[in-house]
Amino acid sequence: MSRQVRVLVLGVGGNVSQGIIKALRSSKLDIALIGACISPSSAGLYLCDLAYISPYANEETFIPWLIQVCNDEQIDIVLTGVEENINAIMKQYDAFTAGTTAIFKAVSYDKLVIGQDKYLTCEWLKANGCNYPKYCLLSDKAAVEELVAKIGFPLIAKPRNGKSSNGVVKVTTQEELDTIADRADYVLEECIGTSDDEYTIGCYCDKNNTFRDAVIMHRKLVNGSTDFARIVDNEAILQEVKKICDNFQPVGPLNVQLRLDKNGRPVCFELNVRFSGSTPMRAHFGYEDVKAMIKEYVLGEDISDCFHTRKGESYRYVNEIYMEAGATQQMEQDGYIKNMTDFRPSIERLEK
Repeated sequence: MSRQVRVLVLGVGGNVSQGIIKALRSSKLDIALIGACISPSSAGLYLCDLAYISPYANEETFIPWLIQVCNDEQIDIVLTGVEENINAIMKQYDAFTAGTTAIFKAVSYDKLVIGQDKYLTCEWLKANGCNYPKYCLLSDKAAVEELVAKIGFPLIAKPRNGKSSNGVVKVTTQEELDTIADRADYVLEECIGTSDDEYTIGCYCDKNNTFRDAVIMHRKLVNGSTDFARIVDNEAILQEVKKICDNFQPVGPLNVQLRLDKNGRPVCFELNVRFSGSTPMRAHFGYEDVKAMIKEYVLGEDISDCFHTRKGESYRYVNEIYMEAGATQQMEQDGYIKNMTDFRPSIERLEK
């Protein structure tokens, strides 16, 4: 029988790390779940067995703090859905691995930069023979004129390093393009398909860089996040994401965002080099990439049972966490709560 695994999840105020928590809870593995975030008001802290307030990822104290917590709590593996945390750890990966036996797995820092920069993503897709939207930097006036002349409108303008749909503008006329022409660090892209043609695909490559599986979800977005998703089969999408994975060689999860063009051709426009916000949806239907990371890197076990995806649909909705009085105050005062059950009302008390 597998031993208990002590998992530290960073950035649990965000929906991706909260999704990792849900996937861990549903994994049927013996997990001790430790959470951390920058604010005592981060809801995800109170979903864990114990929790800490962390420094910001860009603070000098972050890596020393992380090493200390990993050692104090005998952490086996660190997971996070927050790109700032991933970047900080990979920038100082040698210091992290020298200071603790805890495991953290991600691609090299230069690949993280590619995935987090929309312009570099298009450059990488083009260089590696993958489908990509026609694109240019908004600051390159000659290239913008050429793009407009070649494909016309609509176009999509987006921050090179934006998150979700923040700052994304659909440009339908020259006048609209003129109003945003001076925005710094923007990329201008061909508008592929419509919102009805959008897919999010979870991919997993094992420690030997072997593509193991993918789950294709036809989705609807609200504020940049998946609000509804249906698991589908699409051979063209599967072959395209295999090509992307074979060339990019992610470590563990890679999330591919793409649309189908008017000819049904899958065109990637974003690479999330991390777990996805739809991680718990996928886990429910048998695609368990979080479980695979733990079985592969901590327990040294076969991961074949982590990828038996079945068809289904998922709706996202608002939920709550209920805690006894004083939880947030103690978290704020001490910087941690060592036993979260002290503040969780029992079922019996809720029923009275």
